[in-house]
Amino acid sequence: MPKTSTLVLVAAFACLPSAGALAQTPATAPAAAPPAPVVAIAAPACEKPEFPGKVAPDPRIRKWSADFRAYLECLKAYVGERNATIEANSKAAKKAVEEFNSDVAEFNEQVKSLSD
Repeated sequence: MPKTSTLVLVAAFACLPSAGALAQTPATAPAAAPPAPVVAIAAPACEKPEFPGKVAPDPRIRKWSADFRAYLECLKAYVGERNATIEANSKAAKKAVEEFNSDVAEFNEQVKSLSD
């Protein structure tokens, strides 16, 4: 006695149009995935101090030097934030790829079991 899954497959194939009819029907192209949205990334909000010039008084040069160090720290923090975001995005993408691969393998096994 045939398995139920075999009967279902036979019934499904019996409902299909003949090969001649399939040859005459143009295949429809799969729908293209919409393009990924471009995410706007804000530029660093660090304010670069203007150099006061070589002839500026010492207190002004010291202030500029301190402000410039703060500016560099601000840039380092911005780069650190961007790198953390990149790392998080990379992990999320890797997880999605692993899930995709697992689901495709499961799908293939289920299709294979239909012919057993």
